[in-house]
Amino acid sequence: MNISVNRITNANIYLDGTGLLGRAEEIEVAQPHHQMVDHKGLGMAGTAEFWAGVNKLEARIRWASLYPEVLIAADSPFVSHSFQVRGSLEQYTSQGRSAELPVVYLMTGVFKDAGSFRFRLHENVDSASTITVYHSELYIAGGQIHLYDVLANIYVVNGVDQLAQFRANIGG
Repeated sequence: MNISVNRITNANIYLDGTGLLGRAEEIEVAQPHHQMVDHKGLGMAGTAEFWAGVNKLEARIRWASLYPEVLIAADSPFVSHSFQVRGSLEQYTSQGRSAELPVVYLMTGVFKDAGSFRFRLHENVDSASTITVYHSELYIAGGQIHLYDVLANIYVVNGVDQLAQFRANIGG
């Protein structure tokens, strides 16, 4: 059996199409988290958990300093912004690096918290923002891993629409 190791060690963030190369220290992207609820009933020997929806999505960005374009974008909770995170997935085998594949994460959301600033002696000022995410997509090597849009009631995983029957059942 051949072992293959995947590594992503850097990325770039785009805000409304503008590259923010070097302006963020880290981003935590939003991934759909399934809401599971307990079910127990008479005659059951135990309790089971079943899917009941998707929890709200949030992303966090820690900025390397203060940037006016980010602060201006973060000021309104009523304006949605498009974000893109682009990275390079390196694959390694015993023969060395065997592939470099694009990883693209797309999200649309509003700034929930622009973040506070910390001023410290002899250190750069940094801040962190929280984004409420309404739409997210993840692609690896051009293949869609997931697409989730809470306001459109769409949840696609590996090309399979998880909510197609649900939307048909409710007439929407």
